[in-house]
Amino acid sequence: MGAPGLTFSISRDKLSAQPGFDAITVTFMADQTCLAFECRATKSGEDYGVGKGVLVASFSATPAGIQRTFEVYDDFLVRGDGQYRISLYAKGEDGSWNDNHRYLPIGSDAYLTADGKAYLCMRE
Repeated sequence: MGAPGLTFSISRDKLSAQPGFDAITVTFMADQTCLAFECRATKSGEDYGVGKGVLVASFSATPAGIQRTFEVYDDFLVRGDGQYRISLYAKGEDGSWNDNHRYLPIGSDAYLTADGKAYLCMRE
């Protein structure tokens, strides 16, 4: 069956330490049951993937079609100011993890949301 496909949306693409701008709300849904879910933050240019970077959020088993919501705070971006990749990983019932490659258009470094917007977070 393979790894779940994710659809997600974000409330903004920039964070700062200023009140009202210090969090991004992420809502996601998978097309099949997820045994596990992780959101990880890595600074732009650093290696990313399952188990790499700062663990921002995690969930246990989630049925297909159920929305989950969490927040990414500026405090989670621990490598200083700059751009960060906020990666979403879902584990399928067969044990495989998605690897974000399905969300990266050929020739682009951008990770896209459900509405086609680039999702690379910037901390100011």
